Amino acid sequence: MFFQLSTKKEKLITLLLAFWIIALAIILTTFLSPILYNQQVNSFHLPELVNMPSTQIKENYTNIIHYLSLLTHTSMQVSSKLITSEATRIHFADVKKVLGVIQIYFLLSTLLLIPLIHTTLKEKRHMFLKTTPIVLIVIIGIVGSFMAINFDGAFTLMHQLIFRNNYWLIDPRIDPIISIFPETFFLELGIILLGLIALMIVLMIVLDKYLKKYYLEKEK
Repeated sequence: MFFQLSTKKEKLITLLLAFWIIALAIILTTFLSPILYNQQVNSFHLPELVNMPSTQIKENYTNIIHYLSLLTHTSMQVSSKLITSEATRIHFADVKKVLGVIQIYFLLSTLLLIPLIHTTLKEKRHMFLKTTPIVLIVIIGIVGSFMAINFDGAFTLMHQLIFRNNYWLIDPRIDPIISIFPETFFLELGIILLGLIALMIVLMIVLDKYLKKYYLEKEK
């Protein structure tokens, strides 16, 4: 019903905005993750797992996240104790490409959304604030349910869909770097990601109600 009431422009905004919010959540979760990671290095017993001081592990993780930025054009600075195979280096390069696409989409869609939303609000239309949350709720509902039921399966399927090779299957005996990425930490990041999207959904619902009230009062 909501989608039928939307104009073509609002439907475009809905799609762009839904994936803009997902991209924003991924970017924030990724590049702010060192804050959470640094607090849990010792609780995950990582120094014992990779035979490396916690300060060095934190430094390596921060370097990896820095490498994944669209603005970084240098090679990944990681201890030779953590990576020995070329396949694993290729995998991190693949991850950088995927995140690069997400970052580029975020920037380009921002440039598109600003004038689209501005002109739509000037027309006193804000149906996209109802339809975008619906799209996001469906997406996070499906993803969240899959993660809750079978996180390992969801994690594996995600890698199979995103990557065209099996380099993501890293052997810790050859490349100990995989040991500094505990599965529990990935689960925490997944929860934070979904939480950020849920927060944006709430903000849009609140904004929609505010605009409805604002326009009604203005007409009176």
